Amino acid sequence: MKDKKGFTLTELIAVIAILGILMTVAGVTVFNVIDSSQKELLEEQITGLADTAITYVLAEKVYLENCPSNFNPENPSTNSCYTLVTVADLVQSGFFENKNDLCELNKEILVYRDSIGELKSYVPENTCSY
Repeated sequence: MKDKKGFTLTELIAVIAILGILMTVAGVTVFNVIDSSQKELLEEQITGLADTAITYVLAEKVYLENCPSNFNPENPSTNSCYTLVTVADLVQSGFFENKNDLCELNKEILVYRDSIGELKSYVPENTCSY
């Protein structure tokens, strides 16, 4: 037998197939990490938005009466127990950083005083997204 140098076609195909499988697994893992980090940033933005809206209302010294115990922030009636603050108000005042422009500037956050007098905020579901 002669001395052969190099790889056979079967060996090359096997190596390419193994590399393809490894790249697929690595790619899925990387995309999952990116997706979870985007979700974490979005949750941080929404939580920050809710807290910042309360801070903004306190800084602006907005007077709010206590809401009735049956008050629903998702469907508020005409009442003086809440106020609406836009994301743009919070950004312009320097209270909030809109990271990666995740939150729409024209969306409103509802800040209200619950029946026991505690300030709370409600951020509608479609206010921020990625």
